[in-house]
Amino acid sequence: MVTTTITPEAAARDRKPVRRRTVRAIKVHWPVPATTLAACAAGDPDALRSDESFAPLLRVLETSPELGDFGVYGDVFEVALGVESFTVRPGARPTLGSVGGHFLSSTVAVTTYVDATAGDDELALLLARLTDVHPWEVPVIELSAPMDLVTRA
Repeated sequence: MVTTTITPEAAARDRKPVRRRTVRAIKVHWPVPATTLAACAAGDPDALRSDESFAPLLRVLETSPELGDFGVYGDVFEVALGVESFTVRPGARPTLGSVGGHFLSSTVAVTTYVDATAGDDELALLLARLTDVHPWEVPVIELSAPMDLVTRA
């Protein structure tokens, strides 16, 4: 066996430079069945692809080239598993639960990014596409302030 030693100087020379890009994060909280959440937690992230309740969000993410654009990678998004808690107040028409009840919902938080130079009209259109397909009466969608994302060029 031949062992090759790479000096720190050589590694630094071969490494691509760090690139900073200003983006805004969009995080969508999306309900999924407990079985889908459990499958993902058990190591089967493809359970999301076969989940019909997740399909509308997936379609928006995959058909909006402005979302998750990382140059040589597109449609980039991250999924965090979780549970949301809520109390249904009078006047609500909940997808889950009933007025006066306290409920827990298996949920995923899907984060993607849009270039910070996107105009207000373009951003409004993207957010409208997300809210239009969201199953909740009051969707939870977070939009961050511009921030730097660090990648390799």
